[in-house]
Amino acid sequence: MAVQGLTMQTQSKIATQAWLRRGLGLLLCICIAALAEVGGSFAPLIGAPLFAIAIGVLLANAAPSIARQKSLGISETSKLCLKGGIILLGASLNLGDIARTGLGSLPLLAVTMTSGLLCALWLGKSLGIDWRMRCLIGIGTTICGGSAIAALAPVIRAKAEEIAYSITVVFFFNMVAVFTFPALGHLLRLSDNGFGIWAGTAINDTSAVVAAGFAFSQAAGTIATIVKLTRTTMIIPLVLGFGLAMPLLAKDENAASQSLARRVYAAVPAFIILFVLAAAANTAGLIGSHAMEVQMLGRVVMVVALAAVGLQGHWRAFVGAGSRPLVLGLVTWFVVAASSLAVQSWTHVL
Repeated sequence: MAVQGLTMQTQSKIATQAWLRRGLGLLLCICIAALAEVGGSFAPLIGAPLFAIAIGVLLANAAPSIARQKSLGISETSKLCLKGGIILLGASLNLGDIARTGLGSLPLLAVTMTSGLLCALWLGKSLGIDWRMRCLIGIGTTICGGSAIAALAPVIRAKAEEIAYSITVVFFFNMVAVFTFPALGHLLRLSDNGFGIWAGTAINDTSAVVAAGFAFSQAAGTIATIVKLTRTTMIIPLVLGFGLAMPLLAKDENAASQSLARRVYAAVPAFIILFVLAAAANTAGLIGSHAMEVQMLGRVVMVVALAAVGLQGHWRAFVGAGSRPLVLGLVTWFVVAASSLAVQSWTHVL
């Protein structure tokens, strides 16, 4: 009995120490996120998410003995916070409003998203890029940058390095768009409506869409924001679609032999269901005046998650990825932007 009691005390002590170390890992991510928020406040076009990844990567390579300790639970922190942040961000989406105001942009979005995803998957394969990286860059470019990448990553079981590299690639062209789109819009003599739709369909991050749209004109900024929000809701069906396609993408023979019902069940992660329920709750007015606070909390949790992602990124992985993903991001982005202009020209929207 005495030996058994001692064993239980020892196990309890080990469990307590493990939780404390995981708490230290979470605290480290929170501190990085706080620094990232400060950096984002001084450079809003860069934003806290990229600062979080950059600081995490720098620390991971400057002090690898700290960042690589599995006992800190950095990997688990990134997964849990990514999912939690996505659920909270869902509470900021009002599906009814977006459907009413953005319904007219859905056919155009279908064309641009299909073109972009097909380009990313086909060209990425031709360039010899891993299928997970192709999917992340494709959905990040066609939907909404980091948020879409974060939503897809757990479904396709992407590695931290792949997430970090994909977000960096998409972000780079996102920033290029902020500074070039308004000038190109004026050069092409686009109308406010035409430019707003173009910016809303071809620029990735919401903040960058708003910046470029309102730099062109007040009306263009409003239209761009509506189109972008409509585009953001496409995260749900596309992530579910990728979940269903996992056996084909991963060439998993066991999964491919499963029944359609089982594959549908496996393709719908719990956090995606909660994401939809959160959006539905906001649409029904259950969140009410607290929607903004929930959105802010979700954004902060996402920044903490990206800090954890950065802590798992090592220079070797980025060097190993090479320039091919950058080329893939550029071509995919060009296809999305060009297809948007082509459809608008054909339908006389410009």
